Amino acid sequence: MSEKKKNRYFAKHAKSSAALISVGIHALLIVLALSFVAVTVITKEEKVFEAKPVSRPKMKLKKLQVPVNVKKKKSQKPKLRKRIVVQPKLNQTVPDIKMPEITGVKGGIGSGTGDGIGGAGGLGFAMPEINIFGVKGKGEKIFIILDSSNAMMVDEIGGIPAFKLIKTELVKMLERLNPAVLFNIGVYGGGDKLFFENMVPATPANVAKVKAMMDPLNAVTENMRDSDFGTRTIGPGAVSLRGEFETAPISDVNQWGWIKLSMYAAQQKADSVFLLTQGWGAVFSNVGEAADFSAEKRQQWSSYVSQAKERLKAENAQRKSRGQAPRVFLNSHRMTKHYFPNAIAPPIPKRHYFKADEVYAAMSKTHAVEQSGVPRSAGIKKKRKPFSFNTILFEKTDGTPIPYDNANGGSVANFKKMASLTQGEFRTLKGLKSIEGAASD
Repeated sequence: MSEKKKNRYFAKHAKSSAALISVGIHALLIVLALSFVAVTVITKEEKVFEAKPVSRPKMKLKKLQVPVNVKKKKSQKPKLRKRIVVQPKLNQTVPDIKMPEITGVKGGIGSGTGDGIGGAGGLGFAMPEINIFGVKGKGEKIFIILDSSNAMMVDEIGGIPAFKLIKTELVKMLERLNPAVLFNIGVYGGGDKLFFENMVPATPANVAKVKAMMDPLNAVTENMRDSDFGTRTIGPGAVSLRGEFETAPISDVNQWGWIKLSMYAAQQKADSVFLLTQGWGAVFSNVGEAADFSAEKRQQWSSYVSQAKERLKAENAQRKSRGQAPRVFLNSHRMTKHYFPNAIAPPIPKRHYFKADEVYAAMSKTHAVEQSGVPRSAGIKKKRKPFSFNTILFEKTDGTPIPYDNANGGSVANFKKMASLTQGEFRTLKGLKSIEGAASD
């Protein structure tokens, strides 16, 4: 290439060359600058604070100048709830209304035994039910009256084996009760006794006490006498009763036996009373003197009584040799008339024999004290009966009762009337086989 051409080439590309040289120089300077950069890492130290001890003055405690009386809060014992049982009239047209279930009430409204609104079960209030020999009653307070007189052990009823079965049935009934149910037992025959001074809950411990007192009652023993019957044979722990109830119309009645015990049942506010007996008995008041009875006739009667005792002693000795229970008579009068039917007994005074409506009136007055303001009237029914009176009457095998005297209208008629007045139940059992058939399994 000629010199002229070279000069022309450089003149044409002079700007491009200068740019390239400038770029190269700057790149060289950047490299040199980077090589002289120093990186300094500064690490900050955490600050530590030191607490200086401070001396604080201590204050001396002073004694309390004002006495403080701290009273412990007494815890109230749980009390049994009182329930109002409503029994409306049956066979009434009731609209089909579905009600919601109420918690805390068994079954809610409308549940029960299928009787609709009729009875406590239909409203969800389940009262405890008691069943003695097929006679049923409901209540939270149960009072049982047991006849332990000689008349309950006569052969025609079933003798001592029948009475033993009756005792067993009562204990079994108590064992089936809810422990919240209150009960008491009264026994009569040669005196009146209560198993407990007041009603007690049907706990296993109280039922065991009943069994201990009941076992020796009218039980056959090795060296027993013909008179070893009645309340004198009850086990230890029973309460003997004294005094009379001044309640008209029986304030002047010969208050013995089930009459006085039924008044105690009313006084203890029993819901259901169960009487197990052989007859209505001599519920009377004397209204006149007895007819004349000569000294000679009285002496003859005393002689017959002595001979009858000797015959009974000999008969029971033979029974014992055969392994049988002894024969028992209601009283010396019945014993003497059994062995000497033609013997003339002393006459009795003129008497007024009380009937069911009079006895019921006296019981109702004793029971009439209101409890905690709970009314007797429930609104649906005019008036609720304060208690039910239920009777199991033990008769002879031939079906005839063993009354002291039929002047009061007879045992069956009076006990049926008592059941009717109190919405209770009445049943008769005739002889040992009938008692065995009615006993629970």
